[in-house]
Amino acid sequence: GVHIQVMRWSHHINVRITMTPAEGGQDGHCGDFDGDASDDTTEQIVERIGHSVMREELLFHEYLALSKVKRLTLADCPAARRESARSACVAARADMHGPELASCVFDACFAGMRYARQDAVY
Repeated sequence: GVHIQVMRWSHHINVRITMTPAEGGQDGHCGDFDGDASDDTTEQIVERIGHSVMREELLFHEYLALSKVKRLTLADCPAARRESARSACVAARADMHGPELASCVFDACFAGMRYARQDAVY
């Protein structure tokens, strides 16, 4: 089965999808569902499946083509802000580490410190 949890925040939504693996495996924008978050970085996913869902597989009929912009990384976040974001993420949930912590730090660095508390919900 599939379980979809939608978390509505003041400026955005987050969605968590829990499901049993597809027979023969699967891969998508959230990863390859092998239980190893370290192989689900944005770069690795794009290398495996490309930048976007094929147009015929879109859920909605309207299509907005991707524009070419610089992809931000943690290295683009100033060191002091990155450390503040890391501290906020760890304070929000002490057991956060690895790719999950890096994602939280990225969100807090570029979108705002409130995301540290919101990322801790998961």
